Amino acid sequence: MVNFKPARIALCLGLLVSTPFGMSTAAQAQDADAAVNEYVGVLNQIQNAKIAIEQREVMMIRQEEKMDSLKAQIETVPGVKDSVRGIVTEMVAEIEKVIESDLPFRKEERFARLDRLRSLLASDDTLDADLFRRAMMLYDIEANYGYTISAYTGDSPMKKPNTPGRRLAACREDIESSVCNISKDVKERLENGFNIDGTPGDIADISDEIKDGNYVHFGRLSFIYLDLDSREGFRWSKEANGWEKLSAGDILNARRSVRIARGESAPGVVTAPITMQAAQ
Repeated sequence: MVNFKPARIALCLGLLVSTPFGMSTAAQAQDADAAVNEYVGVLNQIQNAKIAIEQREVMMIRQEEKMDSLKAQIETVPGVKDSVRGIVTEMVAEIEKVIESDLPFRKEERFARLDRLRSLLASDDTLDADLFRRAMMLYDIEANYGYTISAYTGDSPMKKPNTPGRRLAACREDIESSVCNISKDVKERLENGFNIDGTPGDIADISDEIKDGNYVHFGRLSFIYLDLDSREGFRWSKEANGWEKLSAGDILNARRSVRIARGESAPGVVTAPITMQAAQ
């Protein structure tokens, strides 16, 4: 009996010592929890990967649909090209009609823009998008003329064709004359080598700066001309298809309109000389 008890005690101690790697039950439980968490994490990764794959498949399907659509559009490019050029051709014709039937303001400038568009239209090297953009820009410019007041210099509408304006002719004879009436800046440039009788394209020629007066158009409502010295003025008459003299009162209003249109005076209400047809 004396030797039995120690044997049992030794057996119990042996059981305790025989736990794998010397770990307690609590440590084993923690390892089991960690393994479960790792397993759950792996499952989540697998699920996320499946979702990502499904999304990529959807994107690939959409990309294939876009590719098919682009291929179909490419096949119709020749037809689109013909359609764009056909539309621009019609636009050119309509703009020309507008300019021809409109008040005759800035005619040379407007026809020059139209001719540039015609040149682009005639060239096979012009991109259709660029051609259409330029046509729309020209449409926009013509539309803006309808609700703006603008002034620019020019010779008298009474001037004979292929002859210099009254002021330019006077300046060629005597730059000190009252009719020439050049500014101090122009006079200084003439004294420093510039001229008013140079050949076309001569950078020293400033004859284009010496004009008889100013033209003003009030949208498409009225178009007038006023001499620089306000000696006389004219209004374009649609009814007569020509120029009519302005009255003294209209000339006073025209002077104010010129200053406002040229930014030389604060904006304000102006009076445009027009003729109203009596009701029949």
